[in-house]
Amino acid sequence: MHEFDMNLIKPFIKVYEFNSFTKAANDLDVSQPAISASIKRLEDHLGYPLFIRSGRNLTATTSAHQFYLQISSVIDVVDNALTHQQRFIVNAPESILLKLIDLPDIQLIEAGNDEEETLNELRMRKIDLAIENTTQKDNGFCFESIYEEDILLVCCQSHPTIQGKITLDQYRESGHVAMKLLRHNMRAVEFLSKTPIMRDRNIKIQVSSPANMLLALQNTDYIAAIPEGLKEVAIALNLQILTPPFEVNSIHYQMIYHKRFMKDPIHQQLRNSIKAKLNNTLV
Repeated sequence: MHEFDMNLIKPFIKVYEFNSFTKAANDLDVSQPAISASIKRLEDHLGYPLFIRSGRNLTATTSAHQFYLQISSVIDVVDNALTHQQRFIVNAPESILLKLIDLPDIQLIEAGNDEEETLNELRMRKIDLAIENTTQKDNGFCFESIYEEDILLVCCQSHPTIQGKITLDQYRESGHVAMKLLRHNMRAVEFLSKTPIMRDRNIKIQVSSPANMLLALQNTDYIAAIPEGLKEVAIALNLQILTPPFEVNSIHYQMIYHKRFMKDPIHQQLRNSIKAKLNNTLV
């Protein structure tokens, strides 16, 4: 048997994780034919096929799954030894970031609005862990339920008609500040609402984050829905905190990480420290 070329491992891992020759080529900054050639050489060396094409779809074989499990953990150990990683990068919504801010050896990044982009960043190891209210499922990742928080309404203290509480009619008649974030083509509050009639709001201002909603409310008669984790920020901005006049589900957050890290002791320590921190906020 010819000496094994270790340079064939990285292309295989990328094709397996992206389930795409094109995305793997883009990530490694090489041509697609080069990726295809690497996979063909690896298949020739191993003596069995790794991927099967069916039209535009690419399917990893059972042998590919087994081979990936055998080598991915070894590659991670080597990568970590070479990079001497001293801190983890964690992606999470603003209300969660505020609870994790004093954890050591962690860089916190505000979550974006694209769930698939978050999964791609996990695949490409741009981030080590994500905390999301997600509807996505992917067999390459672990999804652990980790935390939940309620939705609150906020408005200015000087609001001309809303003081201390809000009625359903006032909610319907008010202008709203809302986020661009959509789940199943609905904004977060409509997605979480148990009242279908509430899925039609008069959106006056659209912003990219909950914190921007709080700022956009200043000197207006509008209202906004925020996660409970931003309550103290809203109070600091002299906003009223209101209970929604309709039933609404809590926001359920999941901790998402690649399955390659399931048994990694350092990554387990990261996950445990995040769980402990979030659990302490419930006390």
